[in-house]
Amino acid sequence: MRSSKIVFFDKDTSIDTKEKLVLILSPAFYWFHKEKLDIPLSQAKKIAASVFEGIIPPGEYSYFVQKVGDEYHFYAYEDGKILEALHSQGVKPSQIKKVYAAQMVFQELKEPVALGDKVVVNEDGVVVVLPKKMVGFEVKKTDLNSLKLPKTSLPLKAYAGSIIPEEQVYTLSILLFIAILLYGVQAFVHKRAAFALSAKEMAIKERYHLPPTTLQLKSILASLEKVQKEQLDLREKIEYILRMPLRPTEYIQKLDFAQKIRFEVVLGSAKRAEEIKNYLAKKLRLKDLTLSGNKLLVEAAR
Repeated sequence: MRSSKIVFFDKDTSIDTKEKLVLILSPAFYWFHKEKLDIPLSQAKKIAASVFEGIIPPGEYSYFVQKVGDEYHFYAYEDGKILEALHSQGVKPSQIKKVYAAQMVFQELKEPVALGDKVVVNEDGVVVVLPKKMVGFEVKKTDLNSLKLPKTSLPLKAYAGSIIPEEQVYTLSILLFIAILLYGVQAFVHKRAAFALSAKEMAIKERYHLPPTTLQLKSILASLEKVQKEQLDLREKIEYILRMPLRPTEYIQKLDFAQKIRFEVVLGSAKRAEEIKNYLAKKLRLKDLTLSGNKLLVEAAR
């Protein structure tokens, strides 16, 4: 039997318990990127921040890298914002036993599963979470306590004030000195290794008359940044659509964003179509709107 309560934590999740918690974070709390790289894990960890550079909004991020098969999974998340969201629910850092990204728990998911009013979907190896009302078919419910959680969890920094006993100060000072010394030695070794590699690279280029590849690399980087920018823009548009001011009896269905953004809104009355159109036009480049009865069919540019 598990001694902790498993909670799927999204931005609208309500928690009312003093139990120890195992959190499964919704993608709303982290950024994810996967890529095949022929480098060791230690090096992948060093480039984690640069993987998300220029893609995610400014913030105080922590980064986590996991090797999955022949891919590296990169995570970026803001510990502070996660802890603030938990604090607003009355959850203390001491209650948190383990934290997982939904990507870690559901990365082998074959069919969509329902968690309350949300549906978890695995799209080409990337886990996304959608409102249940957007899914036009019956989805099997999942009991969180029946999940087989992975061994690897996401580290969450919980900062708290503490008083160090006087007898421990001397020991900690020695440990800190040793750590600084080891860091200095490691930095010296890395600097020498980097110099040697640079010299070897220059010698090879001169020997074989090889042209520099900086422009080629910049071209690839620019292409990847363009794709990421488009994906970020699409994500913002979908989020804007999902925040549409709908009434209790109204809902969105048949959302498709493969080539263009297409979706259908079931309205309480045909008169509401003009209000919805005005809302959408603020953020979307509308291509076509068709009203059929109380259903508004919308087509917008990606």
